[in-house]
Amino acid sequence: MAREFTKVGVIGLGTMGAGIVEVFARNGIDVVAVEVSDEAVEKGKGVLRHSTDRAVARGKLSAEDQATLHGRVEFTSDMADLKECQLVVEAVPEHLDLKKDIFAKLDAIVSDDAILATNTSSLPVTEIAVATINPKRVVGMHFFNPAPVLQFVEVIKTVITSDEIFEDVKALAERLGK
Repeated sequence: MAREFTKVGVIGLGTMGAGIVEVFARNGIDVVAVEVSDEAVEKGKGVLRHSTDRAVARGKLSAEDQATLHGRVEFTSDMADLKECQLVVEAVPEHLDLKKDIFAKLDAIVSDDAILATNTSSLPVTEIAVATINPKRVVGMHFFNPAPVLQFVEVIKTVITSDEIFEDVKALAERLGK
């Protein structure tokens, strides 16, 4: 049986990251949304607000559901706030060294059984995974843009990723309607 995800983290709140936050929160999952600075956090909040305002205006989301969705999201510039997350999805710019640095830092923050996922669309997930102490728990979870609209999520298993981790993330994507 796949694990139940109740709290996830998303690092990077640009268009992709904010969209991923929205997908999780729309599906009843609490989200810790992380950006590099308080200014970037405010910008990410704006991206999420703009997207959900458009959904309300188009009749795709009620104002009540919008308020509930926003209530599920904790915004922060401190990666230590990811400590209790069962899954963390990294959605920062496509720079291998930046991603590897983030994954190495996550090892010291999240629990040993937390899953680490990258939203990369072009970099080798294996190279990102080996920056961690336990590369078996690293997987690619590539959402297609715009994440709240498109049903596609590419789940990428490396030669190192455990079968259980892959199946858990695949089941989560399906739970999200992807």
